[in-house]
Amino acid sequence: MQIVKPQARIAIIAVYKNEVPISLAQVMSKEVNIVGTSEYTHEDIVKVIEHINDKKPNISTMVTQSFKLEDIQAAFDKAIEAEETIKVIVDLT
Repeated sequence: MQIVKPQARIAIIAVYKNEVPISLAQVMSKEVNIVGTSEYTHEDIVKVIEHINDKKPNISTMVTQSFKLEDIQAAFDKAIEAEETIKVIVDLT
């Protein structure tokens, strides 16, 4: 939360094995919007699956950068920069 910009939107798209501590004071003071995967409807998921099955996009080209957890600041910097960036991944393994 220390590097999140004010009024940022964070989408939680993964399932975590352990609890992830978060400062609700920072969420409130920075006016951060945190959205879980429940934002996606069944219809959204079906459309994505159909899109992938029709091979419309080359999915491998969507992930343009991958970073290790210790390089998370560089990952955020790259995502914010947004030049030649489609999807930035942080590998938590």
